Amino acid sequence: MINLRVIHLFAIAGLAGCAGHPTLQHPKYAPAIVPVIEDAGPASRGSSLYSSATEVMLFEDVKASRVGDIVNVLLAERTDASKSNDSSVTKSNESTIANPILGGQARDKLGSFRGYDFNMGFGFESDQAFSGSGASNQSNQLSGSIAVTIIEELPRGNLIVQGEKWISLNQGSEYIRIRGIVRKSDISSNNTVLSTQIADARIGYGGTGAPSDASRMGWASRFFNSVLQPF
Repeated sequence: MINLRVIHLFAIAGLAGCAGHPTLQHPKYAPAIVPVIEDAGPASRGSSLYSSATEVMLFEDVKASRVGDIVNVLLAERTDASKSNDSSVTKSNESTIANPILGGQARDKLGSFRGYDFNMGFGFESDQAFSGSGASNQSNQLSGSIAVTIIEELPRGNLIVQGEKWISLNQGSEYIRIRGIVRKSDISSNNTVLSTQIADARIGYGGTGAPSDASRMGWASRFFNSVLQPF
């Protein structure tokens, strides 16, 4: 019976090892659905070369400006942060109660019993000390480009863009997501905008597979490094 249980445990462990990695798809970053405008058919132009039913911008460039247009975001993110903290707490307490005065005289002894004197005065003291230190250094750099889609135009003319890119490798997949607000004037003539010019930017970079699992701390290590452990 015990051998059968051991076989079952190994079988479950093997199935867990063969399980595929999640794709981490997020519905928020699904491709934008552009509303379909039904074509009313070619309008009668008569003898004129131009028609009011046809929209032609003589001085319009190729910059994205409408919902559904694509903008190329040039990633130029770099952050460096460092933090250190040293703290120490020391507490000392001492109390003494003198012998009481009875009958105008200090009584240092309550009495004696079998050669032992009972002193009526007493005192106590305590000392406590704590010291701790911590340091953290973090540096991140992200470069490249990603094509995003305009999903909404705000009342003041700013554009909400979002996009996602997945790159599948032989040992896993990597993705990058970006979402934020872009000013039309920040979009260059070649239809690009810097990631540092995106307001309320939400930029995410991650992956799945063996490289991502190797860089992730195990659950036991996370427990001993958390604030839940009492020491």
